[in-house]
Amino acid sequence: MRTLSIKILILCLALVTAAASAVEDPGKLTPRARDRMLSSLSDFPEIYWIYLDESAFADTAIPLTERARARRRKADPDGLLIDRLDHPVTDAALAQIAATGVTVRHPSRWLRAVSVYADAAQLASLSGLPVVRRIDALKTMLSPSPDDKAIDRPMTPSLDAADDDYGLSQLQNQFVEADRLHRIGLSGVGVLIAIFDTGFDIDHPALESASVVAAYDFINGDTSVAEQDCELETERNHQNYHGTLVWGAVGGYLPGSLIGVAFGADFALAKTEITCGGTEIRLEEDNWVAAAEWADSLGADIITSSLTYADFQDADDYTVADLDGNTALLTIAADIAASKNILVLNAAGNGRGGDLNRVAPPADGDSVIAVGAVNADSTLAAFSSPGPTADGRIKPDVTTLGVGIYTTRAYPIRSFFYSTGTSLSTPLVAGGAALAMERNPNITAAELADLMRITAGGSSSPDNDFGYGLFSAFRSANLPRLEPVDDIQVRVGEEIEVTVVTAGLSESPPSISGINLPEGVTILDNIDGTALLTAIGNKDNPPEVVFQIIADVGYLADTISVMLQTFDSNPNSIYAGPNPFSESIWFYADAAAGIMRTVTIFNMAGEKVWERVNHSPNPSDVMTEWDIVRWDGRNGDGESVAPGVYLVCIQAERRTARLKVLKTD
Repeated sequence: MRTLSIKILILCLALVTAAASAVEDPGKLTPRARDRMLSSLSDFPEIYWIYLDESAFADTAIPLTERARARRRKADPDGLLIDRLDHPVTDAALAQIAATGVTVRHPSRWLRAVSVYADAAQLASLSGLPVVRRIDALKTMLSPSPDDKAIDRPMTPSLDAADDDYGLSQLQNQFVEADRLHRIGLSGVGVLIAIFDTGFDIDHPALESASVVAAYDFINGDTSVAEQDCELETERNHQNYHGTLVWGAVGGYLPGSLIGVAFGADFALAKTEITCGGTEIRLEEDNWVAAAEWADSLGADIITSSLTYADFQDADDYTVADLDGNTALLTIAADIAASKNILVLNAAGNGRGGDLNRVAPPADGDSVIAVGAVNADSTLAAFSSPGPTADGRIKPDVTTLGVGIYTTRAYPIRSFFYSTGTSLSTPLVAGGAALAMERNPNITAAELADLMRITAGGSSSPDNDFGYGLFSAFRSANLPRLEPVDDIQVRVGEEIEVTVVTAGLSESPPSISGINLPEGVTILDNIDGTALLTAIGNKDNPPEVVFQIIADVGYLADTISVMLQTFDSNPNSIYAGPNPFSESIWFYADAAAGIMRTVTIFNMAGEKVWERVNHSPNPSDVMTEWDIVRWDGRNGDGESVAPGVYLVCIQAERRTARLKVLKTD
């Protein structure tokens, strides 16, 4: 028996070698395609990309739905963004390819290619077609399910956190500030969100009322996205498990149990990810590319994808060097989708500390909003994949809650569940973006992407953990809002004036006033979206007092808190220098402040990076009698911190100071 097996193997290898030698134009095969062909049995088809000559594409662009035309018109009113990438492969070219005996999977107008199943002999025939320009093997990828290394676990939350409408989904809606937009009537109406994922449980009680305008199964080539493909059903390989989790977070609606962030949006459901095989999911990136072109032609405004590609099956997997935004095919497709005025969001991945330890394609795209995850206390989630990209760009772009997201569950029974991963943070951001689009229907995808970054919580000092910071649907909607006001320091008897400014769009300027103003503080509304705040140092005020400023436009109000510090001596009794600094900075306190007790330094994400505590009531060798403390720009582990802005909190005997310092390269 063993001798027979060896003979069969030798025969198969001989057939492959013969087929390889029969390749009519070997120069058309990439080294990867040739290696794949030689390593395969002759009668075992593999997946290849067949790149085509421009003559293979139609002279006429694809027909666009009126919804697609309307979306494109916002960015290009005259040309509707029509270019060569809108011209499909001709039927004649597809017939030539099919005549070689291959099975055509998906033609791609964007990649100028067709994906096929082909064996070695068919590949040899394909190489001889004049219309074929290049042949490459498809990368076949593996990743744990769901969302790479995401961990789903039941939790026992306090029922006090739920209200009558949101149920146990209240926290996630508050975290992205979607609840503020819901209160003024926004729910995503008129916005089409395309979700690329596994299957979807369309009969779940919280999803059965959702507006599904289109659905397609790119695995089986039909319109059923709810069927189960796997013979053995487990939680991890149940076809509808992961997609249902994602859809529920953005579009679920069952008052008292779950409110999705954009429950009023329309949805296009694309089944692209194969789950059979347990925790390892065989992914085919041409499914993703085909879904993106489908979403474009439908008129999707947003693509949200929680498919992350960190670990690969074949030897020629993507490396860190490939994460340049221009190498992975699905990254190229994602950027093309963005060029068609689609807002593309993708999970950053859960690969922190893994072999790649970077955001995975297509999150590396320069036009893709990569979404990372944080815990409920806004600290970075331990699994959230970091940047930068290979060419040095900041990634992820934004972050939001990704731990303990309450959502819909398809298996083993239809229910609700707490799930964790960047797979869940991504639909929250996508939903918030849909609310922003509903509020500003003429905004382009590029404009909204920029707004999402610049209004995020750490936009002044982005890094490769949090990106530009915590995402805010409210601020991304460009509604009237107050810009932050720095702490006000005033000496007793002296006067200081500060201009209060609002940003965002409104039909009329907001009314600006104060709440619980301290003695000596007045606010004069200029009736143009600004106000003049005047503070006179009053000895009867506490050394530190916090008050609020409110901007009201009738249907909503925004508030900020301001701290007033009143001194009976030099208000700059605690200061720092040199600032900016490159190697080290000194913190000083004069006699009016007294002995420094603590010096604590935070990054802009609110994480403590360094602290010095004076445990003695008397000056020590570190805390001198003049209270001078040096920081060498390193964290508590002795590692040099990244350049950027840091917040310094200094507590002395008689003064508290909050300073901003800048570390340069």
